[in-house]
Amino acid sequence: MRFLKATTLFNGKENLPAGSVLVIDDAQRLKDIVHESQVEAGNIEHLEGILMPGFVNAHCHLELSHLKEQIAQHTGLPEFAKQVITRRNSFSKEQINEHMQDADRAMWQSGIVAVGDISNGSDSFQIKAQSPVMYHSFVELIGLNPANRDVIFDKGLALLQELKQHDLRGSLAPHAPYSTSTQLIKKIADFDAQQQLPLSIHNQESDEETKFFNNQPNGFHELFRFLGLDLSWYSAPGGTSLQAYAPELSNDAPSLLVHNTTTTADDLQIAQHKTIFWCFCPGANQYIENRLPDYSVFKNHSDKICLGTDSLASNHQLDVLTEANIILKHNAVFPAAELLRALTSNAAAALGLSDQFGTFIIGKNTGLNLIALKDPQLQFIKKIT
Repeated sequence: MRFLKATTLFNGKENLPAGSVLVIDDAQRLKDIVHESQVEAGNIEHLEGILMPGFVNAHCHLELSHLKEQIAQHTGLPEFAKQVITRRNSFSKEQINEHMQDADRAMWQSGIVAVGDISNGSDSFQIKAQSPVMYHSFVELIGLNPANRDVIFDKGLALLQELKQHDLRGSLAPHAPYSTSTQLIKKIADFDAQQQLPLSIHNQESDEETKFFNNQPNGFHELFRFLGLDLSWYSAPGGTSLQAYAPELSNDAPSLLVHNTTTTADDLQIAQHKTIFWCFCPGANQYIENRLPDYSVFKNHSDKICLGTDSLASNHQLDVLTEANIILKHNAVFPAAELLRALTSNAAAALGLSDQFGTFIIGKNTGLNLIALKDPQLQFIKKIT
């Protein structure tokens, strides 16, 4: 039995009262939270810093870990996508597995206990099944032509079934509005909502996306030409991409919208009746587009923000605390406490994992991280459990 007290005990939502002590059993589960007066003073371990639940990385692409430092920075999203497509299969299966194992291990050591991870195939499933990290895998579907909706959806179901054979959590996810038809998005959203599973979609990553939806010259047309795809049938709906597909999202099951680089206050108004979580990946935003979202737009939605790392193809590391520090460095909208919620309880809720992670839960090992706040940056000290 361990009795842990820290300068600050943050439970994933708020600071606990002064004098609170965590009682950890021999299996590293939280047995109780008591006042220090109830414990013999000599048995209490005193920790300097903020003791909090394990981090939840809301958005990652583990299967792209082998592309670290393989993709040029600041190319813009269409060119980035082109480079990923052309390079992702130029490595051996052994190399890909080794890089995924290294990335998985690094996330665990940095205090991450759960991850919302994108899967386009089954390459990562075995590693996830053997990892101490809890993964919710979003089986990602791509198909802009509505005529292919059912075929693509059925392939997704088959991959989801393979995921379940590894005893792993998962749901279906559209890739992005510029690559997935509104009809396929609706079918995925309906399927996930019926099972109360979260949905994930890359949202408004680039101005090129808005141009594509308004039939203006844009990099996606060139990307589709490079891929040999015929878009003669496509009719741009106008407006923003979120305006086009938001009506298809569930009102009840969580939808995780990732990046939100060009999202505006008007977009948030359109999505207000949906159960939406806004996931920021600032390291990837800088890597790909060399810009960040207007975080002030989300000031009144701090209970629905979370953080992700994206992939090592688009980032230098998979460390969510580094992502929080980028936001702290570049804006004054979200104080550190709100970003700590984004790293824990908010992200767990977005992934449907609130019963296992994100807060101090009696009877569970939700992970324990010790960090420090040295204005204006957060510092990881060590992983406790």
